[in-house]
Parts: sequence; C-alpha cells; structure tokens
Amino acid sequence: MSRQTPQRPKPKKQPAARATAAGATEASQTIAPSSTKTTATGDSIEALLSEWRRERPDLDPSPFGIFGRIWRLSAGLLSDAEYWLAPIGLTFESFSVIVTLRRAGAPFELNPTALYRESLLSSGAITNRIDRVEAQGLVKRLPDPNDRRGTIVRLTPKGRALADRAIKLHFESLAQSLSGLEQPDRDLLARLLGKLLLSVEHNRPLERGTGRSRRK
Repeated sequence: MSRQTPQRPKPKKQPAARATAAGATEASQTIAPSSTKTTATGDSIEALLSEWRRERPDLDPSPFGIFGRIWRLSAGLLSDAEYWLAPIGLTFESFSVIVTLRRAGAPFELNPTALYRESLLSSGAITNRIDRVEAQGLVKRLPDPNDRRGTIVRLTPKGRALADRAIKLHFESLAQSLSGLEQPDRDLLARLLGKLLLSVEHNRPLERGTGRSRRK
C-alpha cells in the first residue's frame, strides 16, 4: 500500500524514537523490511509464509500472515507520512503532538502524560518532543492548575493553523493509499481491524485514565 514514487527524497531521520512507530518499526525489522519479494500470486508476506511452511511444516505461521502485514504496512506508512509532512516542516512526531492537541478541542491543551497516551507516540522522551514543537512556536507550556509541580501543553494559534493544514494533508494522503480498495472493502477492513485491536487491547491491559487536564 506504500506509494512507489521513484527515487523520492527522504527527510532526515530524527534522533528520538519514532511514533507508534517505535514498537511497530522494531517489530517490522523482524520480517526483513528491505525485502520486497513476492510470490506469483501474493504479496511479500505471503512469500515469507511460504518459506516458513517449507522450513517449519510443524508450525502454523498464519497469525504472522495477519500481524506481519500490519507491521509492514505500519513501517511503510510511517515512511510515507514523513515524506508528505516534511514540506510543511513537520516530522511524524511533531505532527502527532500538534494534531493530538488540536483534536482535544478548545482550549487545545493536555498535560504531558495525557499527550502521549492520546497520541500515536511512544512514551519515551516526550519532554524532548514537546521541546522541539515549542521551539517552533507551535505550543507553549503553562502551569497546571491541578498540579503545582505539573505543566500543561497548549497549542498556539500558529500551531493550530499548522495542525489544521497537516491533518487535511494527512487524511488526503491516507485516502490515496487506500485507492486500491473499494469502499465496502475499506469498511470491512476497518471493522475487522477494530475487532482485532479491541481483542489485543483487552488481553494486554494498558494503564487506564486519560490524564487529561483542561483549563477553565
């Protein structure tokens, strides 16, 4: 599903861990992401499944057929997102910070804990990510009225304008990536992925609570 633009320029990689990214990208490395060989009738993951069936006929690799495709799609789409966000001065991490604040609604603010819980970012180095978007003038820190030692991260007017521009670009680019699927297939895929995600999250409980703090 990743777009195949010949020799497109790659944005410089950021030193911090990448989005949802972090876990998904690491997982995708176990399936040799640089390998794109396919079978005569299938995708690159089908080729890997065929090899495992040959090498370990005693094992059932079918679960990998689902999760391997998810990991590969995730890694490819993260690369694509970096590509289409770079021209407007954003990495996927900075994009995730500002659109999460934008999605929170007025006054477009969250505490740092809520910010990483409600975004598509891993929890590591959240302070550094906030520092970077603050340096760009996209957010500002304010005292947390509910925690004397805490802070609130609020979207600036500049950040809100860029978030609105970026999310429009992001949704349009994702829609283009889905152009090979008819709407009924998209709807079915969304339902099945939602069912899978609910099952996985239920079996691997995450810390509850949003940590959201809104100023009056």
